[in-house]
Amino acid sequence: MRISKAFPALLVFLIAAYAGVPVTAGVKQEAAAGNKLFDAETVPRDQWKHLPLRGETKYRLAVLDGRVAIRAVGRDSASVLIRRVDADPTRCPVLEWSWSATKIQPDADLRVKNREDVTAAIFLLFGDPGSMFGLAPVPTLRYVWTNGNVPVETVVVSPYMPGTVRSVVVESGEDRAGTWVTERRNVVEDFERAFGRPPKDRIQAIALFTDNDQTKQPVEAYYGWARMVCAH
Repeated sequence: MRISKAFPALLVFLIAAYAGVPVTAGVKQEAAAGNKLFDAETVPRDQWKHLPLRGETKYRLAVLDGRVAIRAVGRDSASVLIRRVDADPTRCPVLEWSWSATKIQPDADLRVKNREDVTAAIFLLFGDPGSMFGLAPVPTLRYVWTNGNVPVETVVVSPYMPGTVRSVVVESGEDRAGTWVTERRNVVEDFERAFGRPPKDRIQAIALFTDNDQTKQPVEAYYGWARMVCAH
């Protein structure tokens, strides 16, 4: 994002604006089992909100390798899709999701304000997003797919909101670009590693984010589904 006010706007007004997401015909895919956070196949029925921050990333339903997905294409833009969820990370600590990156910005860098673009990112908001209209935004864990500038497993403190947002790099570079990748993360462990303490609140929102307003370089990603896996 280009200006320092843009990233705080993502957290402070994440649920404030709504725009319908146009859809196209897709193919049937097996729904991910478990505590579903989102599934591209149910987008027409789910309550998503689209918040432009700087321009509008184009989010549409599409099909990639026979799978229905939310396709995100950057247009020198930064905008987010968000929906409310309700998941207890202490009971269901594992996050699984599928995604694919087909165009990755080579010059992006999560650690630098004027290059802080991501190919694909999934935000988990711990606490009621409504409380963000007060003085204290909720802790937010962000899983990202970026270029090879930042190694996998790196935890990056947001240069825009260092007290609130932490990014965990789960894919770095183009080795698996263009293929569907299923990720599995223990969000309690990642949260504690990122914030230095275990989470105190439930996960009450999930957001998808692809942007290229800083680098202006082509970016494209696909999001399939996400779910929480509960402990037995």
